[in-house]
Amino acid sequence: MRVLVLGGSGLFGSLTARRLAGSDIVSELAVAGRNQEALARVASDIGEKARAVQVDISDEHRLASVAADFDIVVNVAAPEWQVVLPALRAAIAAGTDYCDIGAFAFTTEKQLELDSAAKERGIVAVVGMGLDPGVDNLLAVHASRRFDRLEDVQLCYVFNISEFLTDLPGALEKLRSTGHVDATLLGTLYVASMPARTFRDGRSIEVDARENPVEMTLPDDGIVTGFPAAFSEPLTLPRYLPSLRNAMSVLSYFPPPLNELRFRMGQRVVREGLTPHEAARSFLETVSADPGRWLPPVAKSPGVWRMWVVATGWKEGRRARYTCWPLGALYSTSIPLTVATLRILRGEVRARGVLPPEGAFEPASFFEEAGQHSKEEDRGKPLVGERFE
Repeated sequence: MRVLVLGGSGLFGSLTARRLAGSDIVSELAVAGRNQEALARVASDIGEKARAVQVDISDEHRLASVAADFDIVVNVAAPEWQVVLPALRAAIAAGTDYCDIGAFAFTTEKQLELDSAAKERGIVAVVGMGLDPGVDNLLAVHASRRFDRLEDVQLCYVFNISEFLTDLPGALEKLRSTGHVDATLLGTLYVASMPARTFRDGRSIEVDARENPVEMTLPDDGIVTGFPAAFSEPLTLPRYLPSLRNAMSVLSYFPPPLNELRFRMGQRVVREGLTPHEAARSFLETVSADPGRWLPPVAKSPGVWRMWVVATGWKEGRRARYTCWPLGALYSTSIPLTVATLRILRGEVRARGVLPPEGAFEPASFFEEAGQHSKEEDRGKPLVGERFE
């Protein structure tokens, strides 16, 4: 079968393309984007199954024409708010299945509005299928099965800027010279400019993130203060977990002083009209000018990116809390995206239309297949860490 990978020359795109090319079910793979030279390098590295295709996602007519020759479009391009809607519309127009790693509530909500159009074309379109969203959605479903009645889900994320930017001057110089900034930094800064979508007392609402701090207990102990974020999980999970009363995605920058700076950049996006790239540049310049203030030394580091799920509900007549987190092959973006793509290609997703991960995949079997992509030394090890209280 034939696969078109948008954003194929990027980090996640190239990793996903290589994994897909290693599957017997994939006969041809095209890495697509705007940089022909970079695409050609990736295609050459992958081997004979791969070729480079130059295409601009904003040209939906051209993209639909290209996508019509493939069995699935895998969208790993960035920035999300510019690419997920045109790519999905092009896939629907082409009648081609689709999968992406979109994360934000405001884009996911617009994608879900295309559900009827996707159903009419008989296609499967899975949106938000990476680590988070993606694995965390499935972990929430996995957690729900530990209860007689699930009530609350908190999806927690810590982004450790001090470990992420080990070469802060280099990152700043790269941004100044090429305009490139990491998609995770860009996206988490951008969401600071908008209200957070949460699910509270059985209904979807928006809250001012800065005014609603939340304490998060790390799986290995320690407490950090996080803030609601405009991610997609609280939008989609209530559709598939009927007993759910509250759901929230909570994000913290680390070290903690950086949360103040993140919200400051978000306010500048709103008040001064800064673009997300301009906000990222200002963020890096501010940190670089006074690292003692923004990057103070800490006794214990939570890693570059931490994600875990905390669920509460009722078990055998008692209030209970269950915490779980991904391990090994699940702590990835490219592996879950690869597994999702292969499952769609094999015809294992029965539903049609625009689906979040929890609407397309059963957690246990999905995790089992992801484990087949584990490193040799991790084979047979647990893929989910857990604690029940």
